[in-house]
Amino acid sequence: MLTGWQPPFKVERDLTKEECDGELKHDASIEVSADDAISLVRFNSVFIEYVDRTFKIKGMTATLVSLTLSCLTVFGVSALIFKASGMRGGLADSVFSVSSVALAGTGMIALIWFLYLRKDVFSYTHYPVRFNRITRKIYFFRHNGPGGVVVVPWGSPFAFFHIGRGGQDPQLRDLRCHLLDRNHQVQQTFTIGHFWDHDQDIREEWALICRYMQEGPETCFDDPLDRVITLSTLPTFRNHWMLVCLMMGTALFPLRYTLMLPVYSALTLSRWLTFKTCKAPVFPPEIEAECAIAPDDPHALPEPRFMAEFASDPAIYARARQRHLDRQLWR
Repeated sequence: MLTGWQPPFKVERDLTKEECDGELKHDASIEVSADDAISLVRFNSVFIEYVDRTFKIKGMTATLVSLTLSCLTVFGVSALIFKASGMRGGLADSVFSVSSVALAGTGMIALIWFLYLRKDVFSYTHYPVRFNRITRKIYFFRHNGPGGVVVVPWGSPFAFFHIGRGGQDPQLRDLRCHLLDRNHQVQQTFTIGHFWDHDQDIREEWALICRYMQEGPETCFDDPLDRVITLSTLPTFRNHWMLVCLMMGTALFPLRYTLMLPVYSALTLSRWLTFKTCKAPVFPPEIEAECAIAPDDPHALPEPRFMAEFASDPAIYARARQRHLDRQLWR
């Protein structure tokens, strides 16, 4: 689930056989339905934009556990220092005891920060990926500073897309792109969209991207009712709650206001606090100029204020539910 953060993606290496077997080619015939996999955040005549896989886990279980351990460590160390400072003995013994406890506690917190928290808090709310069908470019966001966006031509032989697998849980899949050098060694790795538990989820997401880039916005969706953006990146408490509901799964959903309310509430608060420490991603002005859209763009989809806002339309909800039931056939 934390793949890319811990462990980080490996670079300066050859592609593995598993990666080659899961390659997704931009010009291959795609026989699956197109779907955004709840990862699309912008859609218009010029570009489409996705979040990356870290958006789904940001501020979630690993963050809550890490912050809880850090707080317990601080309280525990403080109590031990207070106790050690009141011990009988010489000054040297007291200084040694207090220093040892403080050093151990600092080391524990530093380890938690290095392994996980530094990637999650005080960073960015998400790391968007844009596909521009006019300039034929892909924009991978890394940070707001100079050189913070990696730009790659669509169809480049040095951009290797494939179905990636989780480092902790190999059952989880994501859409992944390796940027290669001329010797086909991996130099950088980016993810597009959320992680899921079936290859078909990723293939449907890839089908939507390929349709958009190769055929245009008119042919991306199989049904007019599918032309809806579901995900919202606005850092509101409501959006965090709904993302927690998505992550916890359908089996626990009926218990969200009863038995599981403390868990749902703790995760929502953790996610909300995490996002409060983070900055919004901002593409450079020159890239925004390349991605400018007309005010009356006929293919621009409205962006929801909260997740699944447009599902309040009975027809859209019924279509989404039917798509969900259809997916259970291949899960």
